[in-house]
Amino acid sequence: MELRHLRYFVAVADHGGISHAADRLRIAQPAVSRQIKDLEAEMGVDLLLREGRRVVLTDAGRAFATQARAILASTDAATYEAQQIAKGTAGRLRIGLLESASWSGHMPIALNRYARRYPDVRLDISPMSSLDQIDALMAGDLDAGFVYRQNSLDDEKLNAHWLRTDDVVLAASTDLVFDSDGPLELEDIDGLPLVAFPRAVAPAYHDQLADAWRGIGLDPVIVQEAENETTMLSLVSAGVGCAFVNSANMHRPPERVQFRQVQGLSVPIEFLFITGKNPGTLTQGLSEITRQIDTQ
Repeated sequence: MELRHLRYFVAVADHGGISHAADRLRIAQPAVSRQIKDLEAEMGVDLLLREGRRVVLTDAGRAFATQARAILASTDAATYEAQQIAKGTAGRLRIGLLESASWSGHMPIALNRYARRYPDVRLDISPMSSLDQIDALMAGDLDAGFVYRQNSLDDEKLNAHWLRTDDVVLAASTDLVFDSDGPLELEDIDGLPLVAFPRAVAPAYHDQLADAWRGIGLDPVIVQEAENETTMLSLVSAGVGCAFVNSANMHRPPERVQFRQVQGLSVPIEFLFITGKNPGTLTQGLSEITRQIDTQ
């Protein structure tokens, strides 16, 4: 049984006769009759009762027509979806994001423009750490990600496009009053209780930050660890301690938190858009939009 058998039969059922179906299908009437007979022979049932030039559906024919229409509609829908996916205008795109970097800049602009340009593409967006995004891309569980550069980033297996470079700032409770409005000096922060993140969360960034502390002579007093910067900032707001966080957080300042630069302390970290080496059509569309933002 082939799709043409179903199409011919449904045409006959819908138009009430072989000749009308042949006209609609733009093929010879004997060809339609032969295909219907072949279909009945394969199924072993009569689908039509022939009354002269007129045909009537049997009970089996009516039941089969209902299912045949559904099969043809499903096939047409699957064909259309495949065509749209091939064009990059429909389908599903799995994207990883960093919450701390999602409030402004390239990522929200890129996703907004993509969603408006391709409204039929479903965006499955998952908040993940940079390391988790890289692992998910390598495993084929993500199509694209927005990450900070890590030592584990394999440029031979992943495409990476630089978006911007962020730095580190001190987040402190607004209850803390400093003598200066400018960058803080070591003596302003030495001895302050700090909230930090475990090294396992971002080893490269953790080590760079530790080196920067040593570079200015800071001996940190860590009173609490937190897995992500959202929790760290919550603890800062609660007065548990201060925290060195990514400057991207300055675009979404929590209540009771101030951000201050520290003299001589810099941990520049590259924010990247990453995909696999052979991205699909949908991913290429997002990559194109993201890259265009650089020049605007």
